[in-house]
Amino acid sequence: MNSTTRQAVYDLLKSFAQQSVKRYGPQDIEELKQAHPFHKLFLNDAGLIAAKRERSANEENGNVLFPRLAKSIASERYQQVILEHKMQGLIAKSTVDAIARIARELRSGQRRPNHAAELAEVLHVDDHGDQEMVSVRVIADIFIGDFERGPLFVEIKTPKPNLDIGAATKQKILTFLALRARDNPQAYVAFPYNPYPTRADYSHSLTKKIMDVRDEILIGGGILGYNRQHGNIRSTA
Repeated sequence: MNSTTRQAVYDLLKSFAQQSVKRYGPQDIEELKQAHPFHKLFLNDAGLIAAKRERSANEENGNVLFPRLAKSIASERYQQVILEHKMQGLIAKSTVDAIARIARELRSGQRRPNHAAELAEVLHVDDHGDQEMVSVRVIADIFIGDFERGPLFVEIKTPKPNLDIGAATKQKILTFLALRARDNPQAYVAFPYNPYPTRADYSHSLTKKIMDVRDEILIGGGILGYNRQHGNIRSTA
């Protein structure tokens, strides 16, 4: 990371922290109590304000902070880095049906995630006769058009998404890959941090039910990997 990128990341984090602190204060306490009547049974005024700030910051992390940080870092190397990039086109209805079926079967446990097999199934649907084409649209949280291996689609999620989010993300990834099939497209769901000690320890059951952890997920090394890198290894037992 060069000095310009480092400064951009610092400025983003500083601005986000300052806005989060300003968002709720003592002047809002009566409104917060009215909006959250049961919270005051467990939290005093300061605790209620802190809880609201924390929840608001968490929501803004995924929607605002993480995508902007990713764009700042990626823009050091690539020219075509776009947030909330909308893509629309025509693909065969049989392909759309195959994508929906794959997501449905993964949710119900009828199959296990295998990115290569799913992609082959989507791109080689055996459909005799004339193909009915349908319009589809996907939005990438981050799109890098000049990525080396091919246009890159990234969906940013928290590292422990629920089943609905996992299934919807699977459909978006496969739809993008079908739309850009001629361009050697790349598509991943990205987790901004790893709550487990190492990548190998990542074991969120709902994610592993839907996503191919090896081939569809971008995630850091985890707490143990961070400590090892910084010379601060501690037992995780």
